[in-house]
Amino acid sequence: MPAAARVAISFPSLVFSGKSCIINFIRHRSAIPMKIHQLKAFVAVADSHSFNEAARLLSVSQPAVAKAIRELENWADRQLVIRSSRGTQLTPDGVSLLRRARGILDQVARAEHEFAGSGPHEHVSLGLTTLVSAAVAPTLVDFKERNPDTAWTVLGGSRRLLFEKLYNHTLDLVIATLPGTPEEMGTGFRCEPLLRLPTVLTVAKGDPLEKAQSLADLTQAEWLHAESEQSFDHHFRGAFAEAGVHRLPPFTRCESPFVMLALAARPNTVTMWTGLASHAMKPQLKVPGENITGLALKEKLPDITVCAVYRPDLIMTPAIQRLLGQVRRLKDMDMLDLGPDAAVLSVG
Repeated sequence: MPAAARVAISFPSLVFSGKSCIINFIRHRSAIPMKIHQLKAFVAVADSHSFNEAARLLSVSQPAVAKAIRELENWADRQLVIRSSRGTQLTPDGVSLLRRARGILDQVARAEHEFAGSGPHEHVSLGLTTLVSAAVAPTLVDFKERNPDTAWTVLGGSRRLLFEKLYNHTLDLVIATLPGTPEEMGTGFRCEPLLRLPTVLTVAKGDPLEKAQSLADLTQAEWLHAESEQSFDHHFRGAFAEAGVHRLPPFTRCESPFVMLALAARPNTVTMWTGLASHAMKPQLKVPGENITGLALKEKLPDITVCAVYRPDLIMTPAIQRLLGQVRRLKDMDMLDLGPDAAVLSVG
């Protein structure tokens, strides 16, 4: 039986698309298979925007990088990279492949790490936004003590930065406060609400602001907030309106929990925390931690929802499941429970 006929029997849908589809299918079958070194070259070129720099990063020659990209384009049967006097850019197909390439290389690196030495070792790469990192620090310390053989990487920073690293497979998951707007979340992620924490406002002990009873008494203070202007607006606009204030005070954004705690002890400064944050940080910075106190205001401040954000293709390893389970158990402490039926949301 002729080869084309055999293909038509195995894949009858190809017959209705015409002879060219059968030829393309046969050509793909005979193409050079995709290889790991080609993906490494492709990601290096994408990150450095230069074949020469990619070669330097990979410790290979520039012709070797060019050959790897050419073979990858032959495999994909389309152009992935454009070289010009302005540098190297990816085509739309190249951008689409880049995320897949990062994911494949991430899993290869993880397998190499886990099976190096005497046996497999689990690894978790975790991102924490500033408010969350201050709140869950004791839980992470406890997790490390309970799982001494689990290697992990912990990165902090803004949601935007951490979500970018999550998208690029640098991180497994991010634990973050729920963004005020969908734009801050980005697309292509799943968001699992874990628990809600009360909002706590603090001032320096002995500061006249200690006597504040309403948000209206705090409009002249310097506010310290760990997140974006959109989040600040989303979180406080309704509460300030309830207090009769329709213009939010200016605030200083600080993404370092240690610097934030130190600044929180300055006079005429109001700092926003989650319910656990100031208590959690005291063992690390005793003096600043003991020099701030919480405010009791008549306005009800919105609670903070803490979420686990991850890619839909994330492999939920036992270590990741244990970590999420330990964070979920925070709700058994003096906090607000989201309940067992909290939904996992897909964004984009």
